[in-house]
Amino acid sequence: MEEATSTFPIINDRYQILNTISSGGMAVIYRAKDMVLDRLIALKILKKELSQKADLREQFSTEAKATARLSHVNIVTTYDFGIYGDRLFIAMELIDGSILKDAIADNEISLMQRINYLKQACEGLAYAHQNNIIHCDIKPQNMLISESSELKLTDFGIARVFDTLSRESNSGEIWGSPYYIAPEIAAGAAPSPAADVYSMGIVMYEVLTKRLPFEGEDVLALVEKHQGETPLPPIQINKEIPASINAIILKSLSKKPTKRYPDASALLSAITKAENDIIAAQTVTQSSEHHLSDDPQAVDDGLMHGVEREPMDWKTILLAFAAIIMVGGLIPFWLFIYYSINR
Repeated sequence: MEEATSTFPIINDRYQILNTISSGGMAVIYRAKDMVLDRLIALKILKKELSQKADLREQFSTEAKATARLSHVNIVTTYDFGIYGDRLFIAMELIDGSILKDAIADNEISLMQRINYLKQACEGLAYAHQNNIIHCDIKPQNMLISESSELKLTDFGIARVFDTLSRESNSGEIWGSPYYIAPEIAAGAAPSPAADVYSMGIVMYEVLTKRLPFEGEDVLALVEKHQGETPLPPIQINKEIPASINAIILKSLSKKPTKRYPDASALLSAITKAENDIIAAQTVTQSSEHHLSDDPQAVDDGLMHGVEREPMDWKTILLAFAAIIMVGGLIPFWLFIYYSINR
């Protein structure tokens, strides 16, 4: 089957491919129509060289079944999986929108909206961890943003399959995402929720600073930095990042898994508390400004907009007081003149 042709086939007498959404090194994603349920879907079809591996087929089947049980607003739903000819495929929920990776550079997205996107990602990941599913390939490219600003995690099953293959084949392509990989995973350790937390820490860092904490010329250089280099605190790059969020990111990026949040649920709790504290502080500030603007005494005392009260002009006050005294002293004289004339 061609990766993209003018005449697309019908997969398993059910999925009518309409057009190509994207094509990568591992799979092609198509927009398709489920002719049985009469709905649009995303159909991901793996490349032939990956689909032909017997062990991959078995593991892919097991993991696809597991991810199909995940039902959460922040996770792309898996509808179906199977084999078409010599290709493995997954039928998934279709999300019309963009990926988080492309949104990072958008200056129109506020700091609080960015934090909200990260919180949504953690909500989906926490649900997966609670259901004993480890993503293994957390990165902004695997986070879709719908037109209604809902963020959804994707590529659960495939990520697990690729992680297993990487340990067997040592293939840089299959190995995954070196910019987001946890140090212990790069060293050959088994996947864990804490490894997902590390990757989420990298995503948080990138989303809020628009920079990756580690850059390298090749995979080996990146791995060495993940394992031995301390990242620059994100707050030093973006001064608007709240101190609480800065601390959460740095804890998530701890080199030792035991020093991180143990799973996405713990990370989510920390982010939620920080977000609530930020919102509460903003509310207090806005409320204080509102009350000051409505308080005449506050305005009179020079508190409005932080303007200080003008100092008193004591010289003018003393001169005015002297003038009053002088005028007051002339009153008896004029009374004497008045009564003298009218006597």
